[in-house]
Amino acid sequence: MMEKKAQCLTLMLMAVSATVVLSSPKEKRTSASADQAELDAITNSIGMKLVRIPAGEFMMGAEEDRDATMAAFPYADPALLPREWPRHKVRVTNPFYMGQHEVTLGQFMTFLRDAGYKIDAERDGKPMTGYGKNGEIIESTVFRPWAPGWKVEPDHPVGYVSWNDAVAFCDWLSRKEGKKYRLPTEAEWEYACRAGTTSRYHTGNDPEELVGFANTADADRAAEFPGKTVDVFDKSGKKTGKQIPYPFLSGHDGYAWTAPVGRFRPNRFGLYDMHGNSWEWCSDWFGEDCYGKSPFEDPQGPRTGTSRVSRGGAFDNTAFTLRCARRDGGAPESRDCHDGFRVVREP
Repeated sequence: MMEKKAQCLTLMLMAVSATVVLSSPKEKRTSASADQAELDAITNSIGMKLVRIPAGEFMMGAEEDRDATMAAFPYADPALLPREWPRHKVRVTNPFYMGQHEVTLGQFMTFLRDAGYKIDAERDGKPMTGYGKNGEIIESTVFRPWAPGWKVEPDHPVGYVSWNDAVAFCDWLSRKEGKKYRLPTEAEWEYACRAGTTSRYHTGNDPEELVGFANTADADRAAEFPGKTVDVFDKSGKKTGKQIPYPFLSGHDGYAWTAPVGRFRPNRFGLYDMHGNSWEWCSDWFGEDCYGKSPFEDPQGPRTGTSRVSRGGAFDNTAFTLRCARRDGGAPESRDCHDGFRVVREP
């Protein structure tokens, strides 16, 4: 899988309370409030909340050039930056409903039971990347969404989900409700993440401002991994041979591993965990240089490819990886401990 997104780990000794998502017999429309904004929100048949995202325009891609990014994040691999350029204007022509939260383990287990679906991990038996009991990165065939290597509850984001598995979930929900559910396009995802902002994060440019909005690598995770370091790159993209302390944020979000969805503050569209907690699959094929030829209206990504787009970063990633513009991806059948998703429902 492309640039294996900082991976997941061992037993977590943290106790978190479970908030089980309850099913609702029929769709309910509600008015919810997030950061003073009234939201047009619905609750579907499995208790999933979705927020209406309006049509609109935004600037897609990195806000900063290479030098500014490397100055702010000297540990970042500069080879990952060109895929975020050029910055370009995009118009999303139709409104859509997006999951207010990442799909939870409880919701995904409902799908598995109802559909009798076997995930890619069960079908192909290939090893997956995760964390060993001493925090080391390992590959194992035993990892599963319900057994990622740390304590999870039904209200945590599901992990170890392949792109194929995520699409199967959307297809099942579409059949169940007679509505079109799908993964967001990459453009829809970034538009929804930015929610009208033009900064590195929907919280602004200061990484420390993510605390309270995102579950990411902060002081709580640092306590689990004392002495952790990262490599430093020069402007040409070569490792300098130097290492610096891992750039954990100084604040505390209360979680070293995944957190219950919706535990932190939302963005201006009322969406939670758009930064961190779990990477989120998008519908597009991944293209390293697709931005230069992307259409203005409703881009769908390249016509073909070998990898699908993933966005948002996860609980164990650095502030560089959690930026709105950050792009990654993996083969449709690939999965690791932070691979999750959220859904879009067409009106």
